[in-house]
Amino acid sequence: MKIRYTFLLFFCFTFSFMAQNQPQAEVLIIGTMHDVPKIVKHSYKPLLKIAKKYTPDAIYVERQRPNDSLSLINYESKYFLPLGDSIAKTFQKDPNRYHKLVKTDLKHMSQQDFLFLVHHFAVYRDHANYSYYGYLYQYGIEGSKKPLRNENFDLTAPLGIYMNMKHIFSMDHQHETKLYTQLSNACYKESRKDGQIKLLIKHNKRDYRKHIVPSLLGRYGRYANRKSTIQRYVVANRFEFRTTPSEPCEKAAAVWDRRNAGMAKNIGDQMNANGHKKAIVIVGAGHVLGIKAELEKQYPNLKVRTLDD
Repeated sequence: MKIRYTFLLFFCFTFSFMAQNQPQAEVLIIGTMHDVPKIVKHSYKPLLKIAKKYTPDAIYVERQRPNDSLSLINYESKYFLPLGDSIAKTFQKDPNRYHKLVKTDLKHMSQQDFLFLVHHFAVYRDHANYSYYGYLYQYGIEGSKKPLRNENFDLTAPLGIYMNMKHIFSMDHQHETKLYTQLSNACYKESRKDGQIKLLIKHNKRDYRKHIVPSLLGRYGRYANRKSTIQRYVVANRFEFRTTPSEPCEKAAAVWDRRNAGMAKNIGDQMNANGHKKAIVIVGAGHVLGIKAELEKQYPNLKVRTLDD
């Protein structure tokens, strides 16, 4: 009996020690500028360098999840969904080939393999991986020689290739896209009527001037990830420029907050489901602080970082 009791204590202590020494799952959020002008075409280069050094085990991007029909209808109904439906009419599904390819190193895939995956992900409504393998089909694992001035092609795809990733994870939440647009327009209309729109114009001009020097020095990407810069994006996205209350502006801000909360949940749930321990989130810079706050709120055991931490 004493031996059994001693063994039980030893087992409990060992299990507790191992649990305490498990690496804490963490997320690095990188804010992007989406498409950038030619004058700052190399903006994503320093961000890619940071991302490679981080060595993530997963990449999450601002695309709609294939199983989120509401977000897909709200955001992808004009181009991507019709494209997938069109491809599905002639595409020959081949689950065995797909499962074999996702276990194959990218360097051992052919251009036809990439094209098969492009069509596969279009049919299955996965825009993130449709875009990723489309890049691989067009430029191969060496990538584009020239910057394409977009986060998906200058940051996400090159990082995925560097990490030999076969799958990119979507995390966007577009359930209230139309409502946000309607409320935004109502907010602008009211702000023009009462003169408060002048505050937004002044805010945007000041923000633009602050971007000039970092852009000329090749630091646009890093500058966009400073908390002070992101906070100015938040002011515009949440209509915080006003000095007097406005119902449509406040409602639009609430929709913006719910979108950030939805994106955070999509990230955290997928990280837990897939066992990801070190993920990168690539998202429009205006969302960074909101997603960070929501991840910390919804997943308190998750370590969340930004480039300005």
